[in-house]
Amino acid sequence: MMNRIWPFLLVLSFSQPLSAQEKPDGEVSAETILALKGLQLLDQRMNAIGFRLISANAAYCDQKAATTGLLLNDVAQYADQETARFALGFDGAIGITAVAPDSPAAAAELSPGNSLLAINNKAIEDIAVDLSQSSSEEPAYRRINTINRVFRQMLAAGDVQLTISEGGVRRTVPIKPVETCTGQFQIRVSADRSATADGRLVSVSSQLAEYFLSDDEFAAVVAHELAHNLLKHRDRLDAQQVNRGFFGQLGKSAGRIRETEIEADRLSVWLMANAGYDPQAAIAFWTRYGKEHGKGIFSASTHYRWKKRVQLFEEEIAKMDAMEPVDGKYAPPLLTGSD
Repeated sequence: MMNRIWPFLLVLSFSQPLSAQEKPDGEVSAETILALKGLQLLDQRMNAIGFRLISANAAYCDQKAATTGLLLNDVAQYADQETARFALGFDGAIGITAVAPDSPAAAAELSPGNSLLAINNKAIEDIAVDLSQSSSEEPAYRRINTINRVFRQMLAAGDVQLTISEGGVRRTVPIKPVETCTGQFQIRVSADRSATADGRLVSVSSQLAEYFLSDDEFAAVVAHELAHNLLKHRDRLDAQQVNRGFFGQLGKSAGRIRETEIEADRLSVWLMANAGYDPQAAIAFWTRYGKEHGKGIFSASTHYRWKKRVQLFEEEIAKMDAMEPVDGKYAPPLLTGSD
């Protein structure tokens, strides 16, 4: 498991945007607007990669969800809401920031910049924040997280009607979800190069996202973190009472964490191949990063060094090469229980 500051343009992100900044006096600079626009593009890449991975591998997941490929944003996340609306292109409180290609949201002709007014005729302003589920969340994110939870609940029951505003024109759009693996994805503002999985959410730092040379490399890291979630590694480690703190780097805890890292590496290239990404990109990424940074993103005993990781990828790719795909897909042994 690898644990949003960009050199110039991409200094803020959807997960930790302008809400973390003090509102400046006077007019907001052009650099801030460009940063938000660049950040939106990064969110769109992450959303597209995540949707592609969970939809392509749905047949092999034991836990599924109704998904649209839509990513929502809340102006309450930003200190300067007027600038955020201008930069991101919507005029309401809740807007669409990303639409995954070939998703139900794309089929419904939804677009970034649309404002979301209602879900199944329930006005956005009438969706009350549920503090029983949101009390531990940052206040600026409670409304959007509540709306997302309500949206997922409605999708689980079937088709959904979204009322949106596009350029001031109000329209109602039917959207039919598809069944995918469970999975949520976000870009996180951070100066470090890191990625995490918490059992449901995959998070990639902005600094790491900047390092990728292609979407295939981006997908390699997202697939690794998604693999942790699909294999329920957090639950397993919790059941084993594994210490994830300092002492998790030692003894049995370190060995058990390393086992999950090995499994995530092995599964990741299968997830990539099924989604049409080149699994060789995992080798290219870790080789380049390993050579540039010595021990790799982590130097702890819980992770293999980069050369061993590359060897794992090569072994799994060889297994796929020896198989005959079914409908262009390879059944991942770690998800199907096959040898």
